[in-house]
Amino acid sequence: MESTKPWLHKIRASESFVVIVVTIAIFTDVFIYGMVVPIIPVALVERVGAREEDAQYWVSVLLAVYGATLLIGSPLFGWFADHSRYRKLPFVIGLLALGASTLLFIVARSMVLLIIARGLQGFSAAGVWVVGLAIVVDNVPPERVGEAMGQTTIGMTWGFLLGPTIGGIMYERLGFYGTFMIPVALIALDVILRFAIIEVPRTAQNSGPTFNSQAIDSQADAYNTIIRPESQSPQARNTCTGIEQHCDEQTSLLRSSTPCARPPRLGKQKHATIFSLLKSPRLPLACMATIVMAVITAALETTIPLYVMETFGWSSGGAGLIFVASSIPSFAGVLIGRFIDRIGVRIPAALAFSASACAWILMRLVNKNTTADIILLTALLFILGLAVVTVEVTAMTEASQVVGDYEIENPGAFGEKSPVAQTYALFNMAFAGGQLLGPILAGAMRVRAGWAAMTLVLGVLCAVTAVPIGLFSGAWPKRVEVEAERDG
Repeated sequence: MESTKPWLHKIRASESFVVIVVTIAIFTDVFIYGMVVPIIPVALVERVGAREEDAQYWVSVLLAVYGATLLIGSPLFGWFADHSRYRKLPFVIGLLALGASTLLFIVARSMVLLIIARGLQGFSAAGVWVVGLAIVVDNVPPERVGEAMGQTTIGMTWGFLLGPTIGGIMYERLGFYGTFMIPVALIALDVILRFAIIEVPRTAQNSGPTFNSQAIDSQADAYNTIIRPESQSPQARNTCTGIEQHCDEQTSLLRSSTPCARPPRLGKQKHATIFSLLKSPRLPLACMATIVMAVITAALETTIPLYVMETFGWSSGGAGLIFVASSIPSFAGVLIGRFIDRIGVRIPAALAFSASACAWILMRLVNKNTTADIILLTALLFILGLAVVTVEVTAMTEASQVVGDYEIENPGAFGEKSPVAQTYALFNMAFAGGQLLGPILAGAMRVRAGWAAMTLVLGVLCAVTAVPIGLFSGAWPKRVEVEAERDG
């Protein structure tokens, strides 16, 4: 009945709208996260009363707290999302944590409140990334998941690009309180959009995680081999026809091929779990790549603002603007995603880590306040930004492919609760581990061993990571192989 459908139902339940909402949610989270990066070193001294010589230490502590709560919140949101009737509920809970975090940043005049605010921000990020990416996978066909993940990096790009830049400039022009006008407006928009999503109950979808038409076709073929229509009674055939008709209606609504009812299986079958996916090297390697990528990102955020202030004599505005160089390459996320959908993740990921290794090692040459050094730093940050977005898209795509490919090889292995959100929880936990380790590693090395030693160690870390990624990470997606076999 068309009249009973919610307002703008077709748009609000569409694939495009879901991707847009998740992208804006990621943008809001990353923008607010990045906005405080150039502000914190100054706010620590002026508002909290920390000593200037201790600023690097407290910046590292706050970033580590963010990583710790992201690490704790990711499995909680993953389990909650996979066992909820609606994924939108944990998605909104993450938004509430972001609002509370922003409020605490505004009123904080003690180190304790700043730590709590940064912790809530990490908890919010867990909800955005784990639940948001799971919602994308639910609503996007598998052959376009890489492209969709690339589209979400646009939100991340603008967040990293505008967050530090606008944060630093607004802090200088409008003061501390004026800086938070834009975050408050973004949170208000995010509230409207997250509630606007129309999500079909998980039970109606039979908790199907992905648009895995090949897996469904293989299940149907296997089922028809055991029980053929000609061997069924008229009543049984009528029942199956009714189920198929109902599934077709659900498929049209969801724009997916996820069945509303699975064919019955003979005997008892023990369902696979998230731990079954870890037996293959693909998911552990994706997590390892994510950890190193997060270490790179956190190291940049921890050391670059203070380093350019000290080396080039820049203000917080200049420290924010330098991140433009590392954010611009993320606009290529969609193209990278399409490329990965065609050839797999192995080559792009290995090249990204190799380029990161060269960039970090060369960054030790930036040590004087000269135009040449500024240009060199800008170019190296651009390379690192391109490498980071490539690794992010490959890791996010690999996480979704691991679940879908396992179901192709083992039809019905997960029963009615596929662990797609828990898989992204592992991805997020890996990122959180890097966010926790990165500030500690980079901050401590820069203080105790110096800038040159820090950049050398991070370069070697990237070079070492490129080896197993290039040798053992996922090759061509199983879906491509299945399609090739069927078309042949």
